[in-house]
Amino acid sequence: MQPRTPRERRLRDGVTPGSTIILSRSSRLKIPKGVRPRNSRWLWIAVAVLIPVLVLCFQIGVIADAIGAKDLRADRPTPVMFNGFTALIIGVDDRKDGNETAVRSDTLMLLRVQPRSGGISLLSIPRDTRVMIRGRGQSKINAAYAYGYLHPQELYSDNVSQQEAGMALAAETVEEFVGIRNFYYRVDYVIQINFAGFARLIDALGGVTIDVPKHIIDEAYPTADYGTMRVEFLAGVQHLDGEQALIYARTRHADSDFGRIQRQQQVTQAVIAAVRHTNIGQWWRIINDAPQIVGGSIRTTMPMTNPMMIAAWLSTFAQIDPQYIPTQQISPKTVTRYTVDGSDLLWDVGDVQRVTTAWLQDAGASTDPATIPLSTDMVTQFRQAIDDSWRDTNNYVRTLLGMTTSEGAASVQVFNASRVQGAARRVSDQLRSLGLVTEAPGDILGDIATTTIIYDVNNHPKQAASIALLIPGKVVHDKLPANIQSNADIVIVIGTDNAK
Repeated sequence: MQPRTPRERRLRDGVTPGSTIILSRSSRLKIPKGVRPRNSRWLWIAVAVLIPVLVLCFQIGVIADAIGAKDLRADRPTPVMFNGFTALIIGVDDRKDGNETAVRSDTLMLLRVQPRSGGISLLSIPRDTRVMIRGRGQSKINAAYAYGYLHPQELYSDNVSQQEAGMALAAETVEEFVGIRNFYYRVDYVIQINFAGFARLIDALGGVTIDVPKHIIDEAYPTADYGTMRVEFLAGVQHLDGEQALIYARTRHADSDFGRIQRQQQVTQAVIAAVRHTNIGQWWRIINDAPQIVGGSIRTTMPMTNPMMIAAWLSTFAQIDPQYIPTQQISPKTVTRYTVDGSDLLWDVGDVQRVTTAWLQDAGASTDPATIPLSTDMVTQFRQAIDDSWRDTNNYVRTLLGMTTSEGAASVQVFNASRVQGAARRVSDQLRSLGLVTEAPGDILGDIATTTIIYDVNNHPKQAASIALLIPGKVVHDKLPANIQSNADIVIVIGTDNAK
């Protein structure tokens, strides 16, 4: 009903419509004491999140500038990161004594990474392996880096760095030797690290834990001044700092170069495990000090500032099992047909190809050309990254809840005994979104169940208990009732307590 008189049309503060009021400056905006605009809280939250992210992005850029290298290969690959990639790790002995002719690759190791599954595998190549090196001819494979280092303009172009030329020629040579192109894969990236950088990286991680399989004594371990010294490692589990881990990885006089390769792989596995278990505080310190830790010691052709590469590594480390990082090596045990010519080793091509196949399969990479993922455009890559990140987040939640156990993945089936339509499908979809293998949901006829029961049929107690944290119910370690038919490891019967 409309006001009928001017008095009735007056506002609460006594102002009549059409009149003018002048307020003092202090009275124009009065906010009750202790009350702040709602938007200011979200603004401060956004600022608190944004500043660390910007600092992190800036620091990653600084690190990339310090360790970034160009891939000089004319046919350099352009991998789709989430389809998997291969990196060649080159351990370089480049002592700062001005003796460039002594620069050589002391270690050659291939790393295969499958970000979608978190699979990682290692393949080591003996440095005495004889191969064909472009521009040089037949020589030991560790000479490829040195030849590229000493002939950058001849092999590539003017104004290229010696390190980049050495990395490129080593990648070409290793790629040809292991025959990875036969499976439509490439050596996608190169990581070069010298001894000093290797030791500093391990120290930054807080050291590594190594289970030394036997007592090792090396009476002639080489020193930086081209002398020798005695080193000894007792058998058993030991925590090594950077210098100790480097010595352990390089010593070889106690057995052979093949024993040294096993130790190199063991230390690499330990480094990956240390990275996996590094907490956020440690990572922040490492990233902040990274230019001093790796500057001048590590070079890589990996695009460190590419969001897809960052997401691929995060996806890998979110899922990787540090206790299971398979290794392969070219050795008389794996390549039975070989020839020794002086100190050179000539390996049978077919046997080498079989080792390469096993190494790719260990990481979860397909070796069937018909099933190898095709390259995709950037939009598809981004969509894949989002999907994989969501899945990895779910897997992380499952890990926190204890669902990742040694019991093996349990299959789950959900039945509805509440008579509430769609209850079983809703719960089944919820479990499937967390990565559990669920079979088609069903209904149970008969009396209405008021309590949810989780049947652990095939001895998966930890996973059944974890599911009970998500779907509250009683866990029963027994066979299924006669009225329920299922081949699943865990069967959930939904009652009215979980039906809504």
